[in-house]
Amino acid sequence: MFDQMKPGHILRFSTCPSTIISPHGIKSEGFADNTLATAWPMNSHLGGVRCLSHPSGAIGPIAAEVALRIRTTPSKSRAVSYSAPGRLLTKSNRIIGSENCDFVGYVDGQSNYIQSALTVFSKDFSGCLMVAYTIGGQRHIAHAAASLVPKMDCKQAFLDTLHNMNATLIGWFRPFVENLDANRVMNTFGIIGKYIGNNPIHLTTFGIVTQNGAAYSIDAFKPKGIVGNDWVVTDVTSRTMSQSWTFQ
Repeated sequence: MFDQMKPGHILRFSTCPSTIISPHGIKSEGFADNTLATAWPMNSHLGGVRCLSHPSGAIGPIAAEVALRIRTTPSKSRAVSYSAPGRLLTKSNRIIGSENCDFVGYVDGQSNYIQSALTVFSKDFSGCLMVAYTIGGQRHIAHAAASLVPKMDCKQAFLDTLHNMNATLIGWFRPFVENLDANRVMNTFGIIGKYIGNNPIHLTTFGIVTQNGAAYSIDAFKPKGIVGNDWVVTDVTSRTMSQSWTFQ
C-alpha cells in the first residue's frame, strides 16, 4: 500500500504509535553500550494498519487541506473531490491498503531490534539508521540511534556488531537526513503547524521496512483534539537500502 500512499491520506493504526513508550536504556559509566543489539518489547505490536483516502469526520477537512496544498501535481478531480462540497458527494474512507505491522522504537544511545517477518514501523528519526538483517534465517529489523556524542552514536558500532555476529545484512537506510529532508519538513510544518500545537516535534518521520523488503520514510502527524488513532500523511519517500557494512 505504501507505493500508493500520498499526502492527505491517513494511516489508521490499531495501536497508536504515540502511546508506545520507549524503555530506559541500559547504561554504564553514564552511557549505554552502543555496540549492543537489544531486543525491543514485543508488547508494542501495532496490529492492523490501514491507509485511507477521503476520511470522514473531523479529520476530513485537515486531510483535504494537506492533499490540496502539499501534493505537487495539479489535478482538477482532486480539487473537486477534496473541496468542501465535493467531500459531501465523494465516497469517504476509501481503503488504499491494509497490513498487519510490528514496531521497533528508539532508545537514546542504543540499538533495538525486533524479530519479525511483518512490515515494521519505527519513528523518532533524526539521523538514526533502520537496519534489516537475518540471523539463523530469522529476519530482524533494528533502530540504531544516532548521536553527536561518539559513545552514544550507534550507527557504525551496530553494523560492526552485526558483522561480527555473522549476520546477513539485508540493508540499512536513514529515514531522515537533515541536509536532504529538513527544508521539506519545515515547509510542511508551515502548513500543518496549527494542527499540532505549532510544535515541530509532533510532525513525525516514520521509517518502514515492508514484509517484502522495501524501505520507505513517511512524514505524518496526529492532529491535536481529534479522537482516534488516525495520522495524516504529508510525505511518502521510497528509500534505497545500502548493503555496505560501512556507514557513510
